[in-house]
Amino acid sequence: MRRIYSLILASGAALVALATIGIYFYEKPTSLRVAVSRGSEFQKLLTTLNQQFVHTHSDIRLKLVPTSDERASAKAIEAGSADLAVVRSDISMPTNAQTALILAHVSAVVVAPPGVPFANFSELNGKRIAVVETEHSGDANRHLLATIESQYSLGPEAIRKSVVSLSELPRLLRSGEIDAVFAVGLFDAPHISEIVSTVSKEGPVAGAPIFIPIREAKAIAEKFPGLEENEILRGAFGGSPSRPAENIETIGATVRLVAENDLDNATVGEVTRLILAYRGVAAATTAVANHIEAPSTDKGEVLPTHPGAAAFFDGEEESFFEKYSDLIYISAMVGSVLISGLATLASRMAVTGYARFDRLMEDALTILKAGREAADLETLSKLEIQIDEILTQSLAAGEMPKLDGHQLAALTLAVQQARLAISERRSELTLRPSSPPSNILSLR
Repeated sequence: MRRIYSLILASGAALVALATIGIYFYEKPTSLRVAVSRGSEFQKLLTTLNQQFVHTHSDIRLKLVPTSDERASAKAIEAGSADLAVVRSDISMPTNAQTALILAHVSAVVVAPPGVPFANFSELNGKRIAVVETEHSGDANRHLLATIESQYSLGPEAIRKSVVSLSELPRLLRSGEIDAVFAVGLFDAPHISEIVSTVSKEGPVAGAPIFIPIREAKAIAEKFPGLEENEILRGAFGGSPSRPAENIETIGATVRLVAENDLDNATVGEVTRLILAYRGVAAATTAVANHIEAPSTDKGEVLPTHPGAAAFFDGEEESFFEKYSDLIYISAMVGSVLISGLATLASRMAVTGYARFDRLMEDALTILKAGREAADLETLSKLEIQIDEILTQSLAAGEMPKLDGHQLAALTLAVQQARLAISERRSELTLRPSSPPSNILSLR
């Protein structure tokens, strides 16, 4: 019995160990690599969100992979060096990733100093325009400007373009070297507000800047799926009178958090849920968090939503038992087979034990009969040794299964009667001369 108890205990310990290992890996946070433009507002946003994940012991951790710009972020996820990436929809979207969240809508802002009113972008033909690029936008702004020019059939040299930094704008405006400024960003982004303010103050004529509309924005968006028709709302940049004085049609794009196609749906759904849950907290220090929104989950979207995020937004996430039903089923089968095997082994060992008990009873009764018929004291001594061996090797060693009261009583009585028979026969033999020795009955 000790062997079966040891086997059961060892099997139980193994199952506990396996369960502990399984729980450890199940509870261990999932670390996701996120490619994002170095120094951008979105890098700050993701850093803040990850701090919240750590603080609240969430199941997700974000490991930021800084890149030079949004285009480089798209390439990072295509190359497999990132699980998530922050990209701009008007740049080449990664072919192996889909949208988890829309982080922001960015718009093209075309603004000119006070003076000559421009009724449409096409009137910039032959003018000089400064393209403001930040270090994390790369050449995306120039690419968007070229797309807009193609709508109006303006050749590459129709508008004289120069790439400038924010610090260069005041001088260029004061000297009259540029006629307009082109930039892309959130309407409340610090660099866009600074551009509008600089154009207002540094132009040759004092007054409100001129916002140049792109009236064919809807047509452009239809041709290029990564673009969208936007509006710069009246008063978006404050001032009195309002800047702009009316809604301005323009073209824009979305900044998206995309997830690699093969990334587990449950993981994408969870990171989406957590970002939305903590965007309010993040907004206290990173205003861009206020712009986070859900993408469309329509099946026909040109820029589709990742199935994991779509399941979260549509309330179709799998429950724990749905996700792990196969594993639970297989574990139950394996456990059943293991338990059945142990039970069979226990049964076999028990049968062996009971058979051992039957043999001991038969041996005890045989000794009892032999003790009454023994012809000499030597024979009695040998029988006495045999009855002692039954006790020491069987009962004391625990080689049999647990006996019920009747079985134990029967075996005890058989041993006692055998000893009594040996004792009585010894007394008889000591009172008369010894008889010739007889053969001792062989015990099994």
